This record gives sequence, structure tokens and C-alpha cells, in this order.
Amino acid sequence: MPNNRLRHTGLLVVQLHEYQHVVFYRVSHRLCGRRSNGAAARLIERAVKLDGLAALVARFVAPSTLAGIGKRDRIFTPWVTFCAFLGQVLQRGASCRDAVRRVQAWHLQAGAATSVDDATGGYCQARARLLITVLRTVFSRLVKVAHQRTREADHGLGHNVKVIDGGGLSMPDTTANRKVYPYAGCQRKGCGFPTGQMVGMFSLATGHLVKFVLSSWKASEAPLARQLIDWVHRGEVLLADRGFCNWIFISLLQRKGVDVVMRLHQSRRTGTGKVCWPKPQRQGRWGKCLWNELPESLTLRVVRFRTEVRGFRTQHIAVVTTLLDEEKYPDAAIAQLYLRRWQVELNFRDITTTLGLDVLRTRTPAMIEKEIHLQAIAYNLVRLLMLEAHASMTWHQCACLSKAPSARCGRSPTCSQAVRAKRTNASKICSSHWPPTRCPNARISVNHAPSNEGPKSTN
Repeated sequence: MPNNRLRHTGLLVVQLHEYQHVVFYRVSHRLCGRRSNGAAARLIERAVKLDGLAALVARFVAPSTLAGIGKRDRIFTPWVTFCAFLGQVLQRGASCRDAVRRVQAWHLQAGAATSVDDATGGYCQARARLLITVLRTVFSRLVKVAHQRTREADHGLGHNVKVIDGGGLSMPDTTANRKVYPYAGCQRKGCGFPTGQMVGMFSLATGHLVKFVLSSWKASEAPLARQLIDWVHRGEVLLADRGFCNWIFISLLQRKGVDVVMRLHQSRRTGTGKVCWPKPQRQGRWGKCLWNELPESLTLRVVRFRTEVRGFRTQHIAVVTTLLDEEKYPDAAIAQLYLRRWQVELNFRDITTTLGLDVLRTRTPAMIEKEIHLQAIAYNLVRLLMLEAHASMTWHQCACLSKAPSARCGRSPTCSQAVRAKRTNASKICSSHWPPTRCPNARISVNHAPSNEGPKSTN
């Protein structure tokens, strides 16, 4: 990645290893001034080293969180192993030997009397000893810190909005992985890779990953999403695509006091305005007690609108929501909120493509789960740094600057392009290159219902 000149800017680009993992971090002019190139080079060099990564993690997670695991005095302590594993995850294609070399450099710089062997066996055994419960605790603490930094100005329709979606991942073709994550359909044995999927819930205000569940590709996303209901709270709004729009999921959320804004499923025919969805006749696999507690019908509101962006076809979209007050939540506001749903697709792209979660490298299901948790921890660390860097901007403005595709090659803009976009007009870039269903600044035309005298029953 070419060096970026950072003169006369308030942003410092920290390069995580030699790949294009960049984090924007606001630095005062007292630290860099006009000699920011040298300061940036020293900070980049420190970020590549393991002690710099450990110092970054320690800002949000206390090292004592990983203490108390084992009684022997080891070189690869839980804290050292965690930081080395995190550095290995952040660098695409890094081997265990690369992680050991970073630990060796860390010990030499600290002046430790004990030398670190070149063999990777000790590090691999230390990774296996890391408890998944400890990684979950670290992940939960990062989620808590990100939630505390949520601003009310970034809420949607006056509520804390969470968005949910799913994505796929693959892993090495081993016997242990195939037992838990089988091949995808129409793949012969030895001609593919074990395939899994991940359903995650993100905060729309900060972009951090709140919770996720893992399963094989055979499971549907809707049942997996029901496992995340405990992490959305009363008074919040859940934003989702049409794949999650079903009666049971909406009723479970409404039973907990959570509102929804979802795209209407293509197989359901309904009117516009307030509608009534009766309870399905089949109980399915649900317990009788829970099924009886669910209401006999749901009163919902259907909002229809079309989006127009120059250079794209006009899209007609139908959204179903439990926000029934049309004066407090007008149709145009519901439409604008749904268009922000595309941010979750960009969040998944950051995790899978940028951080490398699309192709995992460990060879057992237990290590696969640990690697995914490390990827989630690394993602939330980057989001926390972005929150600090853009403290004076809204998360939506940051997303428009950092995620808007370029006009010719279809790739994300460079850091210098993002800075120039900030100085010019970010909304012009956003509306010129985003498809109609994804552009937050698209022109919206709401189709009002001819009459909203009462709810209409539909099957």
C-alpha cells in the first residue's frame, strides 16, 4: 500500500501490517504537526509489532481478563497468546511461524531473560488452551464499550436501531470440519470445502457487531435469527430484509416490546396502510405453551415507496413495520430508515473480505469458533477506533465517506479520496454510485393508501 501524505489533515492512517487494513485515528497537531510523515512512520512501525497491538487492546480490555488460566509460568501466557493470535488473524495469510516471530521480537524488546524457541508447537498448544468462554467475555466487553459510546443523534426515528443479516464462510477440508460444516449442495467429496454461515446483529448507530450465531449452510437464516432475540431490548427497532419477514419472528419481537422495519416478503400479498395478519394454523415445532402465548393476529403497517437514482432503474419497495403511528413515524421516515439497511451488507463485507472471514484457516471446529471470535473482536476494535476518529461526525456520514464505490473500477476509495470527499460533497458521491435500494440519499416517492379507515385482514 503506498504511503499517504498526511500534512495539514487531522487524520492519521495506521496501517495494520502490509495489507490495506486502515484505521482512521484522530491525532492532535501537537503530536505530529508539520512533521507528520515521520510520526506516522513510527506509529505504523509500532502498530506492526506485537506490543503496539497489545497496547491497543489494553485500552478497551484489561489484560487481567485473560489472567488466571493455568498455573504454570509459561512464555505463551493467555495474554501473549491472545495478542499473537489476534495479530495473526489481522494479517491475511500469516502463519504460526510469523506469530512466533512477533513474540520473539516482543521479548527481545522487553529485555526478557528467557528466549523464545523458533518452533511453533508451543504457540499452537497455547492457542488450543485458550478458552472460548474467555474470548466471548472479551467480545462482550467490547460490545459494552461500543454501546456506551452510542449517541442519541445517531438513532433512527428516536430509537436505538439494530440491523440483522447473514453471510457465508468456508474453511479447510478436514474430516473434523466436514462433520460439523458439510459441503454445500451439488459438491462432490474432495471437490469443495466445508461451508458454514453466520447470522449477525449490528448496531446501526456505531456499526459494531452486537452478537452472532454460527451454523452449517443447511440451516435457514430465520431460525438462526431467533437465537439473537435476547440481544435486542424493549424500545429498540430491528431492521431486516425480506428473508426475516415472517409472522412468528415478528410476533416474538413484538412480545418483547421490540418494533420492526422489514421489507415485505415477495410471497405475501397484502394492501397498503394498516393490515391484519392472522396467526398461522400450523404450530410447527413450537411448544404448546409458547404458541398459546402468541397473539391471534398482528396489526401491522405496510409502507410502499419507490426510489429513483440517476443511472438506475426505479425500484418499488414495500416495507412492513410495527410502528403504527403515522404522525410520529411518517412514511418517508420509514423509507429513509429502511434504505440504511444496506449498511449491514457493508459491515459483512468488512468482516469477510477485508478481515478474511470468508476463508478460515484452522482445521478443527473448536479452533474455527475461536478464529471467528477473534475476527469479531478485531472488527469491533476497528469500529471503536473509527468512533474515536469521527467523534464529531455521524456514523452515517462516516459510512458514506469510507464505503462509497468509485465510479470506474467499483472499488472503495482510497484514504485521500475519502478526505477529499469530506471537503467536497459526500452526498453527491453517494447518490451517484449507489443502487436505488442502497443509496441513503435516493429520491423517494411514497405511495399513500387510498384509505386507512381500518386494518385490513390478509392471509
